[in-house]
Amino acid sequence: MENISLASPRSINNPYVNHLIFLFGIVYFAQGIAQSGGLINLPLNYYLKEIMQLNEVGATSYLAILTIPWVIKPVYGLVSDFISLFGYHRKSWLLVLNLLSCLGYLWLAEIADGDQLIIALLLTAIGTAASDVIIDALMVENGRKFNMMGQFQAVQWFWFYVAQIVTSLLGGWLAEMADPGTGLRTAAIIAMVAPAAIALLSWLIVKEEKSSMDLASLKITVKSLQEAFRSRLLWATMLFLVFWNFSPGFGIPIYYHMTDTLKFSQSFIGQLGAIGSAGSILGAWLYGRYICNYNLDSQLVFSIIAGALSTFSYLSVINPTPYSEELFIALSFFFGITSMIALLAILTLAGKACPKRTEGFTFAVLMSLTNGFAQLSAMIGSWMLVNWFEGYLPPLIILSGIATLFCLLLLPDLKESR
Repeated sequence: MENISLASPRSINNPYVNHLIFLFGIVYFAQGIAQSGGLINLPLNYYLKEIMQLNEVGATSYLAILTIPWVIKPVYGLVSDFISLFGYHRKSWLLVLNLLSCLGYLWLAEIADGDQLIIALLLTAIGTAASDVIIDALMVENGRKFNMMGQFQAVQWFWFYVAQIVTSLLGGWLAEMADPGTGLRTAAIIAMVAPAAIALLSWLIVKEEKSSMDLASLKITVKSLQEAFRSRLLWATMLFLVFWNFSPGFGIPIYYHMTDTLKFSQSFIGQLGAIGSAGSILGAWLYGRYICNYNLDSQLVFSIIAGALSTFSYLSVINPTPYSEELFIALSFFFGITSMIALLAILTLAGKACPKRTEGFTFAVLMSLTNGFAQLSAMIGSWMLVNWFEGYLPPLIILSGIATLFCLLLLPDLKESR
């Protein structure tokens, strides 16, 4: 693997670099709270189940539209790169988009109608997804400028999973503290603070020269993109990401199983999410300390096998036992470790597949592909559970694990493409 050069003391002591480190940490912490999988996740799932009376398929399908803003991430990158707003390419877009998220959460706190609910959620998803792309663009630009790419990204992921711990605990408590409607509205009001903080801090901290639309650069980039999509490695990576994320998902079915069959409280389910996030933090440390020293092929083999074993392990918690809670605690922690290692390995693969001069756009394309097929996987998993397996989880879990192992067959093609 390529060595990552260390940041110079001059960069580390640069006041603006320290401000950026603070900004990237706060932004990822805030995004961990504001996205649909953040603070409102458990209160929203509980609301869909108890108030809107949706089953696993219904809840997954209802939320599927929220994936669209994450699938079209490359569009935000192109817009931010070449269309200035109020004279800026980054900070003004961050201001407007995060105010849009605030508006969505404010609306969410005031409504109970199903149609309006999903529109409000869609506004928050658009603002959060677009803001994520622009923050990452700032991270790449300044990471290269100050030779701090690794440090910036480490800060981002650390604070994102700290936020996941907070939102899992607080979200579980909100889902259980009152009726589902009150819990959801309270979560929306609290979550609204996160994009407001991003809007304010990004406007105050980011240093950016005013500019106008650059048509000449746009033409050069379009030509570079045409060359990029002739890359065999890029297409091999796309195929791998499709199959990696296409294994039938069972996230919402497991949630329903924990609630209806195992009779777990919403608070305990939230604690399980926090435990999983703690595992992810440990997984990130293990990856940076040990696993990244191995070649990428070994990382991917480890990720695939560990991911499949983590999936199969859920077969042990299907039937209620006196130790169901303890088993879920162990599984959540272990799954958090393996999923984080797999994520970082796949991000490494995606980064290596991005041709020069098109890194931002092609990386966004690969991440959009990941987000889209992950949501499709969740929908297919819920549909299979209800229509094929009549609510019986073991066949779905086994099928998901086998699909993950299938990715081993794609590794030779990846190796030949590099």
